[in-house]
Amino acid sequence: MANVMTSQPSAKLSTSRLMQAGGVAIVGSVIANLIVYWIGKMLAQPPADFQPLASPAPTILFTALFLAIATGVYALINAKAADPVRVWTIVASVALVLSLIPNLMLLVNPSALPVGTPTAAGVFVLIVMHFVAYGVAMWAFVKWAHQQ
Repeated sequence: MANVMTSQPSAKLSTSRLMQAGGVAIVGSVIANLIVYWIGKMLAQPPADFQPLASPAPTILFTALFLAIATGVYALINAKAADPVRVWTIVASVALVLSLIPNLMLLVNPSALPVGTPTAAGVFVLIVMHFVAYGVAMWAFVKWAHQQ
């Protein structure tokens, strides 16, 4: 006899728990991306004029900014969707794929985004940062936030 699983809609989060999860996602992603930044910069050795990896400031700024936006998006999904975790997973996955386009464009047409001289290794570090932030955000909103 086949075992059929029925999916239960995920519970909605309280506003305070959602904001806590957003804080965990932001702080966790910034810390994790700074680790990727330092290891990646050491290994990739990007040119000094490659602005995204010239200092840790862009990593901190853009990670915090986009995770703050993600928190707002999750709040909207949490308020409107019957199954917030399912909808969030879809939206976050699409956002991850779309966020990779500018990084890939650095390799295809470097003059389109004037941020210095990109190298494949430097762009790879940026792509890893996107996946790391995605992973931390998914964990924060899907697992950590729903633990009692």
